[in-house]
Parts: sequence; C-alpha cells; structure tokens
Amino acid sequence: MDLTAGYTDGWRRQPSPLGGGATSGQWSVIAALWLLAEWTRDATPGWRSEIVTGTTAERTTEPWPRPPAAVGDFDIPADGATVLLSLLQPGPNRPYEPNRPPAEATAEVLALLADRIPVTDPRGTALLAHLAEQLTGPYVDLLRVSTGDDLQLIQRDSSGRTLRLTVADAPVTEPPPVIAADGADAALRTRLACLITLLSAHLWVNNNNPVTFRVWLGPRGDANPLTAAADWWTRTREEEPDEPPQLRPVTVEDLDAGLYTIVRGSLLELFDGSWSGVEEWPHVPPGHLTRHLYRDLLDLLLTRVGGAPDLLCTGYLPVTEIEDDEDDFYGTVVFVGSADVAVLDLDLTC
Repeated sequence: MDLTAGYTDGWRRQPSPLGGGATSGQWSVIAALWLLAEWTRDATPGWRSEIVTGTTAERTTEPWPRPPAAVGDFDIPADGATVLLSLLQPGPNRPYEPNRPPAEATAEVLALLADRIPVTDPRGTALLAHLAEQLTGPYVDLLRVSTGDDLQLIQRDSSGRTLRLTVADAPVTEPPPVIAADGADAALRTRLACLITLLSAHLWVNNNNPVTFRVWLGPRGDANPLTAAADWWTRTREEEPDEPPQLRPVTVEDLDAGLYTIVRGSLLELFDGSWSGVEEWPHVPPGHLTRHLYRDLLDLLLTRVGGAPDLLCTGYLPVTEIEDDEDDFYGTVVFVGSADVAVLDLDLTC
C-alpha cells in the first residue's frame, strides 16, 4: 500500500529522488521540468536535464547588478555569464526593483528553453511557459551561464537558496529520476508526485491552504468491487474510522467533471487572492495548464488499474456545480480494477 503525495505536501511530503533541500518554490521548477520530460518523451531531438540546489550569499549581502564571481560552490566564468533578472535596491531604505520588466525576462527564458526542449502539443506548450514563469517569478534573481552548447541557469531566492538548472541535447529524452525502492511503479509515482505538486501550487482553498491530492496504489485481492473499495478506503485513513464509507458509483465523466469543478473553484489566479463575494464562478481558460494536469492525473490512474474499472466515491465531489455550502470538503474516489486498486483523496479542508 504505497502513498504518493506532492513534494510540497505539508503533512505527508513525498520522498524526493534528489534527497532533501529543495524549497517549495524550487519544487515548482523541478516538478515542471520532470513532467516535461514525461510529456516530451518521444520528442526529437531528445534532451536531458540536471538540477542542483544549494546556497549562496543573500541578496542584501551580494546584489547581482553584474554576474558574480561564484554562486555557492559554482564558479562563474568572467566573460561567460549574463544577468537575466535581478532585484536591486536603488537607494537606502528603498524597495527592491527588478532590473528589467519581468515579462521581458520570462519571454527570453521561454525562448531559451524552447530551443532545447521540443514541445509539440498544447499541454507541453503550457507547461514550458509555466516553467519559464517559475524561473523568473517574484523575488528571484536569475543568471545565464554560457558553457558550450548546454543551457545553464542559476536562480537565487531572497534568502540565498539557489537552484542550478542544466538542459542539454541527448540522443533520447532522459526520464526523471526515481526512487529504486518504489519498484515497478517508480516512474509512475514520480510523475504523479509532479502532477500533484503543480496542482497544489495552482489550487487553493484559501490564502493559506492549498488543495491537497494523495494517491494510494496496490492489489485488489479477491473481494467484490464494493467490498474492495470500502476496505481500501478504511486502510488509507489516518485514523480508524467509526463507520464504513457511504460509497456511491460514479462514471469517468462524473469524475472528470468533478475534478474540473474543483479546479474551477480553487484556481488562485481567477480570484485575485479573494474568494469572498463571488457571485458567478469563472471558468478555467481554455488551454490552461491545470486542465492538462488534472486530466493527466485521471488518465494515469485509469491506465494503472486497467480495463474498465469500477469507480466509487465518498464525500466531496462536485460533479455539476461548485458546492460552497458543504460541511465537509473532503472526498475520496476509489478505482477498482480487475487486479489493482487506486485511491485518490481530494482534500479541500482548511
């Protein structure tokens, strides 16, 4: 019974193939990069990436009006680096300001990435744009280091935490790293964790709590679908439940509609940081990254359990409309296949 969560989950964080150390902001970059490798697996030419996190001097100690001599343990060539984006203080007691319009820096970084990461469909295009936005997001500095044909970018946050990203050509696209102990589901669990991390970065219950997704995978056993679903729901609760779940059947179309409604009602950028006084919930723009993320999550779980699984739900799944007067915003969907089961928890509680 293996749990897969997001790399930024506040309670049950997914173990990282990189080891510890990455910040939540850095995980938005890492998860996007690894998911791009999955979504462009068959692209030609191939590409590979490397991520190294570390620390360097804080912005208040060492601003970057020009490329520094070194960033942490990484030496910067004297004539081989460019400041793509830097926050500088124009005078004492003045707020920090970007050295150029951030949208201009984002467009340049997107062009650099697109030269090395071939995307051929709308979801890859949306994810590549998201990666560029995360690399040039608020409160960061960004350097480009020229080292041969590889793309080398170094990002620093306000506290001096750094992320060095390398993208290079390869005969075939290199898959994301995995944890070997995860066995046959290792690649799947990395991909699921990336999807969950990115969804939680976009979807918020309120200003402090993201929407949380968690997945369990394992064998069904010999039980009938309803019994198997109830057993798996019980075994995946943090505390022993007092009563059995009230499971109801749902269709794939119901589940797709319910996940879309959750996205629609939780997408932070649609509400400008405020959910109060919303009279009509806006729809998610066509082609928005979150549409591709939740559908990939759904497709992966359906594929993993195989065939035409029985889908059973308990708790919150707003199939037709956003239900903001519910008492419990926690739902679970159990996918019962012929041999395997997947459990998807949807947590919109505060």
